[in-house]
Amino acid sequence: MGADNRMYPVPWSSLPDFVPHNWVRYSGETSLQEMAESMCDSCLIKDGDNLIGSSLGGMVACEITKIRKIRRLYLIGSAAQKEEVSRLLTFLHPLVKVAPIELVRLSAGKVPLELAQMFADAESAFVRTMCAAIFKWDGLGRTTTQVLRLHGRHDMVIPPPKSVDLLVDGGHLIAMSHARECVQFIATQERMRVRS
Repeated sequence: MGADNRMYPVPWSSLPDFVPHNWVRYSGETSLQEMAESMCDSCLIKDGDNLIGSSLGGMVACEITKIRKIRRLYLIGSAAQKEEVSRLLTFLHPLVKVAPIELVRLSAGKVPLELAQMFADAESAFVRTMCAAIFKWDGLGRTTTQVLRLHGRHDMVIPPPKSVDLLVDGGHLIAMSHARECVQFIATQERMRVRS
């Protein structure tokens, strides 16, 4: 939530044509669908692209597959439907309306960790609205896009779904903590696709 291109450190740049995108400047989008539309326009996402999305970014990428003809979608520690989000977070999400996100966001900036810095840089209105939007989302649904799922065995935000293509010994942020394994898996999948 609120992560930016720092979520994809080296070796992500070794993937051919890999372009990490930051969230668009928040302009009052109230749903994942609206956010997907803004991302498509701002980031020039086109038919035939492959998408990689982590956490909320993966959920928005699911929505992009409804707008563009995406060839392949890699969900990294993400959900294909709201029911996959942790039951505890599902139970607590109504509190986001009153949670002091601005205070937490500013406090996170004091922690010298890359993730805390990303959260500190995120817009509070974006975080608050997208937290609520997740639990109103109708999910990926039927798609012609090939979806591959990479997940951390110990993810407590979005526990591993029943069917996973790559399961690593990590938590929710495997795009950062297990970047090498994720990149190797994706590179292998792309080589196999080219050969077939």
